[in-house]
Amino acid sequence: MANESSSDSTTRYIRLNLEIVLEVTDADALRAAALDSVKADEELSPGDRADATTAIETDLAESVSYLIDPFSLVEDIAGTELSEAGWQSEGAEYLPESDDEDDEDA
Repeated sequence: MANESSSDSTTRYIRLNLEIVLEVTDADALRAAALDSVKADEELSPGDRADATTAIETDLAESVSYLIDPFSLVEDIAGTELSEAGWQSEGAEYLPESDDEDDEDA
């Protein structure tokens, strides 16, 4: 091809790994938002909707997973098309980075 750019020699697929830690400040609001999302999803079968509702009511991490849309993270990136997406959420221990690091930047 006459119009090949130097970037054509790199891989065609890029795997993007993100790690995000959320602090739940209002469990009821989180669950309500997830339940609203499940109720509004017209593609869910009644059985899947019931399973999702049970999962949301018993596990806050499941609530988050029903609200995450990885497609929205990349849909506006020019020259790309999402090939595959998968995600999970789980409860986690969290130790904030020490304030000493912030002091060094000041």
